[in-house]
Amino acid sequence: MNCHFKVEEASNSLVVKWSKDNKVLFQYIKGHGANVIPDFKGVVESLSSDPNDEESGIRLLNPTIETSGTYRCNIQTDKKTISMDKELHIIDIQNYTHTLKHNRIQNETHLECQIWNVYPKPTLVIQTWDGEQIQIISSDANMLNDGKFQVNATAVIRTDDENIEEYKCVSIFDGLLFNLTTNIISGSMSFSRPEWSHLLLTGFIALVTYLNI
Repeated sequence: MNCHFKVEEASNSLVVKWSKDNKVLFQYIKGHGANVIPDFKGVVESLSSDPNDEESGIRLLNPTIETSGTYRCNIQTDKKTISMDKELHIIDIQNYTHTLKHNRIQNETHLECQIWNVYPKPTLVIQTWDGEQIQIISSDANMLNDGKFQVNATAVIRTDDENIEEYKCVSIFDGLLFNLTTNIISGSMSFSRPEWSHLLLTGFIALVTYLNI
């Protein structure tokens, strides 16, 4: 993560700080060098040996779902202080399971969707193959021991016994351009179709900040 800044006025002092959720991770004080706060050694490291060159960066080491949060780059001189916040989102779908099951009861089809072992918590949407949304009649979400989530949703649609229908369940991660989809055709097993090419995705949103001071 990089923070580019420009000191527009002559200044005798410069302090650069990086924080996550209001906890300081790293700071640079002109004349005293750059230091990672002891509690975060092994978690982050500096990308800039001398942030006085108008660029301060940190590298996140071995990111996990706990790495998600609000990161702030704060620049302070003896003239003024300015900062900018950026959100960092981690998506973890390693070893996830996504299923859609159906059960025909007279002229109704009951559709049960479940996704397991994902982060962050998604919203489930059940649709016909052409995109028509089917009303969810029940849903619940549970946090697993490792901080990931299990989410379930059930929908009911009236159907014609003679038709073979295909349905899909889409797991939507709010604010992120990433979905997971699983499909089912009446009378068959469900199959998953990730709308991304990796089963393990660590997604970084907002990497660069530009500030004038």
